Amino acid sequence: MKFIPILFLVLLGLLGVSVELNPLAQAWQLLLGFHLAGLTAISVVSLWGIKQLPLNKRYWFIGLQLLAFRVAYFPIVVFSATVSCYTELLLQYLAITIPIKIFPEMFVSAALFFAVISWAVFWGLKGKGLARGLIGVLSVPAILISFANLQDLTLLPDNNWADLQLPKVSLPQANPYGAALGADNSLGQKVIGLSGYVLYDYIPDAPWAQAVQGTLEQEYLQNPNGNAHDQLTYHYAAFLAAHRVNR
Repeated sequence: MKFIPILFLVLLGLLGVSVELNPLAQAWQLLLGFHLAGLTAISVVSLWGIKQLPLNKRYWFIGLQLLAFRVAYFPIVVFSATVSCYTELLLQYLAITIPIKIFPEMFVSAALFFAVISWAVFWGLKGKGLARGLIGVLSVPAILISFANLQDLTLLPDNNWADLQLPKVSLPQANPYGAALGADNSLGQKVIGLSGYVLYDYIPDAPWAQAVQGTLEQEYLQNPNGNAHDQLTYHYAAFLAAHRVNR
């Protein structure tokens, strides 16, 4: 049992390597990577914790983890990509030039984020106030982001299995996300804009990171009132477009 998490992380890393080495990587590979990351985390935490719960809470445990997977999917895509940005920055700082620096870290960190959420669900069901408080605080913005409008009310968090039309890569110019706060849009769209506004200045000065940031900036300017599905599509397209020009 103790080797299963390591094995899963290695397999996710290898999947990331296959994406990294493919100059024509497609969106479905990202969809596959993030779904495997989330479902792997749920499976591992369930194997660890389910027998420690009374029978009536075991069903809640599985159900709440699946709900958390749906709600947290888009935010975790963003956070795991940010991890990749800082990995790239670290390698740049250390003057290490290798062809593998983005997607393995992205999928592995996504699995770890999902595992932390599943772990918090477990301890919440065990009655730990801190875990319940953490879930409560994080779930509100995650729900608003993931269900920004009625079009986001879907069972699956992601349907980017078809080839995407990749945008032209641009470099960052100015933080565009503040416009969402005063726009005539939903509360969820405002929270998406606020999240982008806060995160904008924390994206490091590294090639892939800057290409993604600038490309997302242009996509946002073209559709500032996009919902979570739109933004997820833009993120995938920016990841892949930046990957092609920074090989």
